[in-house]
Amino acid sequence: MNRILGLSVVAGCLAACTASKHMSIPANYPAFYKEGHRGTRGLMPENTIPAMKKGVEVGANCIEVDVYLTKDGKVLISHDPFVNVTHSLYADGSEIAKDDAKKYIWHQMNYEDIRKFDVGSKPYAAFPQQQKMKVELPLLGELIDSVEAYVTANNLPKPIYNIELKTSPKYDSLQYNSGPAELVDAVMKEVKAKNIGNRFYIQSFDVRPLQYVHKQYTDLVIGYLTVGKNLDSNLKSLGFLPHIYSPESSLVNKTMADYCHSKNMKLVPWTVNDKEKMKSLIADGVDGIITDYPNLFKEIGR
Repeated sequence: MNRILGLSVVAGCLAACTASKHMSIPANYPAFYKEGHRGTRGLMPENTIPAMKKGVEVGANCIEVDVYLTKDGKVLISHDPFVNVTHSLYADGSEIAKDDAKKYIWHQMNYEDIRKFDVGSKPYAAFPQQQKMKVELPLLGELIDSVEAYVTANNLPKPIYNIELKTSPKYDSLQYNSGPAELVDAVMKEVKAKNIGNRFYIQSFDVRPLQYVHKQYTDLVIGYLTVGKNLDSNLKSLGFLPHIYSPESSLVNKTMADYCHSKNMKLVPWTVNDKEKMKSLIADGVDGIITDYPNLFKEIGR
């Protein structure tokens, strides 16, 4: 038993997980997931259309986006449940006071009001290489349309869309998010309308939408994001084996990689912005890496 990784999986849980239907990852998915986190947060304003285009331009074969449902039922691209004053401004370029941020909760606003915020002009100290521009938070549908048109026009490979559902039990009482099933169904309706086939998968830290996908959309690839705890506890919480297991990168080693592979799971850690750490993880056998700087993959020969 490996107590460090928590691989002493309880027999009953493991049997249930193994017995559940576990579709293989589609053949057109990449052998190694070069994932641009929020598009390419290190180089462009996060979760915007320019960030997604830049991500595929510099070599990402998978682009990660975060989604919420607006008051008027639209699938919004945003990491935070309300305006992030660190990198957002009012439409006229004025600052948003920190204490005012929670006046603008996406699930309580219509998209026409949300899109007025400028999420790309304000300098972002954590990412000094970001190109600054006036840009809005997009909807999932328009983001897919723009990226598909861009890769076609520039003869670039069509990416996989990693769609992270930002529901959370702690958000429920605060009215920050929709119900998990409601968000899943809205995302599925939007994606199906875009005719991108199976070039997307659903991920979340919240087990509830993943469990719903597992039951209602049995042909979808599922990614399980985790932080803390251990592999055993996380899999027991989920109740089935995901196709992709995505822990925080500091928890990953070769033993974890070997175990995931023995259970037909891909191991794709987050969020790695250091070239040497990337190389170390690849040596351990990970199946991909989520990074704010997908341009680094070419620099390390991937």
